[in-house]
Amino acid sequence: MRPATIILCLLDAAAWAVLACTYFFSGSDPATKGFDIAAGMIVTVLFLMTAVPALVFALLRRLPKTALALALAFPAAFGLLFLAAVLVRG
Repeated sequence: MRPATIILCLLDAAAWAVLACTYFFSGSDPATKGFDIAAGMIVTVLFLMTAVPALVFALLRRLPKTALALALAFPAAFGLLFLAAVLVRG
């Protein structure tokens, strides 16, 4: 379970880096730039609350089930937030 958690945390970190760069450095209209920055902050906070503790637990060999659940929580929560944004917009 530990190797799977570490791999998931690394994938979470890669996804976070891509998303954060996309949101913070987007060339969008200045009128909507605030929304991009807010989305980047939300993704960053979500990453810090889920994947980082999961990686710490995995590296310390503590709470393996909790670490795996936290590692899976980042993509699941991002997916739910994305779905909510699409539904609100549409």
